[in-house]
Amino acid sequence: MVNTRVQPVEQLPDCSWFPFSDEPVIQGLWYVPRLSCPVFLFPEETPDGKWHLFAHSWLGIQHYISGSGIMWEPMGVVQVRGKYPFIFKEKGSFHIVYERHGKPIPFVEKLTKRMRKSHVVGSHIEIRSSNDLSIWSEPRVLLEAKDIRSSSDYWKKPVLSHPQILGAEGGYRLYVGSSKVGEHPASTRYLCTAFSETLDGTYSPESQMPMMEAVANDEWRNLGVGRVNVYRGSEHYVALQNARYWNRKLKREASAIILLTSSDGLQWQRVDAPPILVPAEKGWASEHIMTCDVRYKQDEACWYCYFSATGERRFGLLRESIGLLIGKDPILRKPVDTTDILYAND
Repeated sequence: MVNTRVQPVEQLPDCSWFPFSDEPVIQGLWYVPRLSCPVFLFPEETPDGKWHLFAHSWLGIQHYISGSGIMWEPMGVVQVRGKYPFIFKEKGSFHIVYERHGKPIPFVEKLTKRMRKSHVVGSHIEIRSSNDLSIWSEPRVLLEAKDIRSSSDYWKKPVLSHPQILGAEGGYRLYVGSSKVGEHPASTRYLCTAFSETLDGTYSPESQMPMMEAVANDEWRNLGVGRVNVYRGSEHYVALQNARYWNRKLKREASAIILLTSSDGLQWQRVDAPPILVPAEKGWASEHIMTCDVRYKQDEACWYCYFSATGERRFGLLRESIGLLIGKDPILRKPVDTTDILYAND
């Protein structure tokens, strides 16, 4: 069974959060202005005892390592044109799931004869596996956008995004975003699910209707679903949603991080609490909090949440960088104790 990322998620609705720094922990280079969708592993989970983080740029899925979780060293591209990575460990093997589309790039992508024969041009979800986080297996297709009816809503071509696999009764559930809303940057419009009895088998949609969509009368998710990261606890599920909404004060679109809970991983309710993180008044995270990934570090008794955000443009290009939030038990730290400009819990 796939690693279900069982964590003490019951703590999350009551946690207080503060930024490690007002500046990003990873910024893109001039030719890679946007780094998005970070997912990470603690050193106790990895073969080399180092922190590992994956994110995507226009080049593809980028791999970083660190000895501290703060200073990161680039290790290269795992998958050219791959987007929206999700990483997990099962029975000693690591698996990375992502979206990809388009024709192979000559002289850039090394494809075997079998890979060329099975290549899918349209938007689809793939998986690759590794024992050491360095050498990866050939990609295997899990789901194509044409199989999800809502993926073509408001778009000429169907599109998928933000895949995530969790164990479910009798097999595996794939959470995946479909269609998009907004632009510069766009966010996921819907959240759908598909099911397979095997990890790398063909996934079939569990319903022809999206599992989640925008909630018109909700202050924080009235335009689109955005990215939804699902975590399984001992008794129920919790999700961090980077929902897209209309900022009535500034009269523009924005994205924030809110919390959802569920008893079965399918029916969700928003936690009646302020968002974990909203855009800052100015600076690199002042427009959209695009994506995030959170894990509980047992030996430090705190949560690490790496997130990507937009808010700056340089040389006419939109920049998206990766920041870090730390979540603490409210008994140890209260929201009123922080004056960081990046974080406002009210």
